[in-house]
Amino acid sequence: MYVLPYVSAMSHLSIRALQKISGATIEALPGPTAIKSGERTIGLLIPLKRPDPRGLASVLAEASRLAEKRSRAEDDAALAAMGIDPTDWAPVTPRPRKRKRSRT
Repeated sequence: MYVLPYVSAMSHLSIRALQKISGATIEALPGPTAIKSGERTIGLLIPLKRPDPRGLASVLAEASRLAEKRSRAEDDAALAAMGIDPTDWAPVTPRPRKRKRSRT
């Protein structure tokens, strides 16, 4: 019972403390937490949390709205001016593979 308040108040966890806490306690961490061995930081514990579907939908809608205002030519020119390759690496929808017929 004492572990969750103890862990929440820390800016880091020791390896020893990490061995003693549960998965539920790790999920309840407020965000990324450093793992230390003595004074050395040796890792980062990042709790994986399910996104809020409504919040995610809101962010995606806002991103789509902002994307409509952008000019691809201006973006490419700005990237080229910074020395960045303006190649569009967006994934394309692959065509379905044809099924091979067996010759039996």
